[in-house]
Amino acid sequence: MGLTISLVVIAWVAWMIARKGYATAVLLVAGVILLGTSVLLDLGPGLAVKKSTGSSFFDIFQVVQNIMSSNLGGLGLSIMAMGGFSRYMDTLNAGQALYSVVGGPLKYIKSPYMLACMGFIISQIIGMAIPSASGLALMLMVTLYPVMIRAGVSRLTAVAIIGSSRFFDLGPGSANCLLAAKTSGIEWAEYFFSWQMKIYFPLLLVMLISHYFVQRFWERREGPDPEDILLQEKFHREQAEAGISVPKIYALLPIIPLIILLSFNPVVLGQFGIDINVGVPSAIILSTLIAMAFDFLRRRDTLEVLNGMKSFFEGLGKQLTIVVALIIAGQVFGEGLIAIGAVNSLISGVESAGMGAGFMIIVMSLIIGVVAFLMGSGNAPFFSFAALIPAIAAKLGVPSAAMLLPLQTMTGFGRTLSPVTGAIVAVAGIAGVSPFQIVKRNAIQLILCAIVNFILTFTIVLP
Repeated sequence: MGLTISLVVIAWVAWMIARKGYATAVLLVAGVILLGTSVLLDLGPGLAVKKSTGSSFFDIFQVVQNIMSSNLGGLGLSIMAMGGFSRYMDTLNAGQALYSVVGGPLKYIKSPYMLACMGFIISQIIGMAIPSASGLALMLMVTLYPVMIRAGVSRLTAVAIIGSSRFFDLGPGSANCLLAAKTSGIEWAEYFFSWQMKIYFPLLLVMLISHYFVQRFWERREGPDPEDILLQEKFHREQAEAGISVPKIYALLPIIPLIILLSFNPVVLGQFGIDINVGVPSAIILSTLIAMAFDFLRRRDTLEVLNGMKSFFEGLGKQLTIVVALIIAGQVFGEGLIAIGAVNSLISGVESAGMGAGFMIIVMSLIIGVVAFLMGSGNAPFFSFAALIPAIAAKLGVPSAAMLLPLQTMTGFGRTLSPVTGAIVAVAGIAGVSPFQIVKRNAIQLILCAIVNFILTFTIVLP
């Protein structure tokens, strides 16, 4: 009965989100409904409350309170801190300095398709410091896009490259990455080195090779676009116009948290017998203070430097309202599915059918990929499913990370393939093309990556 009720609620969630309902509110309400139904109908396993309020009714909201407390002080704080730092980097125009350093060599590459692939590699480097798909895409449209157009790359090839730049959630700023590590019970560095790096480079190679041939195929099939010539002339005219002058040393600022996190953790320092483990918020605070010192040396105006810190807290608050709230709602929804017995029913069904971890991963990956495609978001579906994985993984005898990694990867593919994704819509609007044209240009690459993802899951990820 619990599984039937869950399916009805899931259908309602999908319907409301498809109607552009506020995903956070939809998931939160659905989770509370499932928790309440579990109490009302006495369906198992019931509410997971260590210390009851003394009332089953108020225990429902105690579950919500516990989820809020754990997220706001742990994972949520990491995400908010990274969001604040990213916003502060925008204020300092450090992203522009980073691109001027790593993106300069692109102008010397003659082949437009090789240039596009090199641009994609540059986007991966910059993406480690800019975790937001929309934020990365917008910055690349300001920096990488004009360089590629001037070098002879067509608009559609350029926007396809930029639109697919965040196909894989990588780096300490990725909310999905942090959530996967926390849910797996491991440190971010371990998830990054021991799990994500197993599959990232093969997927990157597939993406690069397929981009080269797919973009060349579409260029030859569709022929030259007169708008491309006009756009190239426009960018050449604007090249001499004055822009924001940013010291190249500022290119170091966005990657300082990454350097700290990749250097000061048990995975790296443990090899030398050193026990230091720096968390994301600590690394962000230190990096922000270092950035402020750089800004002071440049401006020599203490008041202006201190006022610039306002953007840090504005970015922090934005992440709270958009990402962290969604994580909390997704976990409440997940707890509701567990409380009403849907997860146990699903596991029992798999066990009775003789289906193992591999089959579960494929089915759940396809489901989460489709949901991400429909929603245009990788966060909401992954946040909804992630809380369910530890119980399923324990029953199937596999590490939680082995199931979470392919699911997280598929959310990135589904989001990147969606014409309603914020990054795709923004890029299309700036370039003056249709989001569907971008999706068409990226569909083959993402489908190939999805297939390779499953192959890697069975050959490398699963023990």
